[in-house]
Amino acid sequence: MDFSVDRLNVMENEMKSEIQKLLKAVNVSCGSEVTETALNKLHKPPLVKFVSTFLNLVEKNVELCKCAAGKMDILKSEKIADQKRLNDIQQGQINSVQETVKSEMKSWADVVQKNTAQRSGKHLTENSVKQALRTVDEEKRRSKNFMIYGYPESEKEVNFELNRSVKNIIECTDMIPAPRTCDIQRIGRKELGKNRPIKVQLESASDVDYVLTRARNLKNFTDYINVYLGPDRTREEQLAHNKLVKQMKQMIEKNPNKHYYIRNRKIYIADKGLSAQTSQSS
Repeated sequence: MDFSVDRLNVMENEMKSEIQKLLKAVNVSCGSEVTETALNKLHKPPLVKFVSTFLNLVEKNVELCKCAAGKMDILKSEKIADQKRLNDIQQGQINSVQETVKSEMKSWADVVQKNTAQRSGKHLTENSVKQALRTVDEEKRRSKNFMIYGYPESEKEVNFELNRSVKNIIECTDMIPAPRTCDIQRIGRKELGKNRPIKVQLESASDVDYVLTRARNLKNFTDYINVYLGPDRTREEQLAHNKLVKQMKQMIEKNPNKHYYIRNRKIYIADKGLSAQTSQSS
């Protein structure tokens, strides 16, 4: 016999039914009124039948209880197994987090070592560590930004017009699908006759890299012939870049028949059909 709640309900109903028959036969209203005197009112055949029926029900009930006990053992074993699997999963997650933390700590240690390697003769201090971490955080933040230079600024420019203009510029780079912009703003103090640069924040550094690599497509549009895009540089990086731009202009004046461009803080020279070669770096 397999245990189930339905079988338990059937057994309960059968016992209640036989009890009600017995109560009716001895003319009492509840089980506490069933006494020896009341049972003596029954003739032998009906009494024998009641006893036989109750004995059969008791045997079936004992068997059902055994099945219930077996079912409980099975459920207990399954619960223990589930708990073990859950513990294994949790331990696996803990191990994964620990490995991630170790990896990140190693990465941070490498960053600190890299940013302090040039400090010859100086010991690693709390301030140097903090400065290294600030540098990494700054680079990470700026990696999601890019700058737009040369785009005209109207005297009464409003935000929605600027947002629409920036989205049009991004679309003209042929980046599909167009990335979602998180923030767009002019930077610097507004001056008459000058176009302030526009800083654009995207969701990821990879989106910024893709936009910048396709920025040359803007030259195909008359409205953007004087507009160019660049990374969000620090003050020191901007000064170094301006120095490279000045050097590149001098090189163009000396030999305008070659193609010059700046990439990764270096000036590259390229002839048509030939590979580019590095000329200057900073």
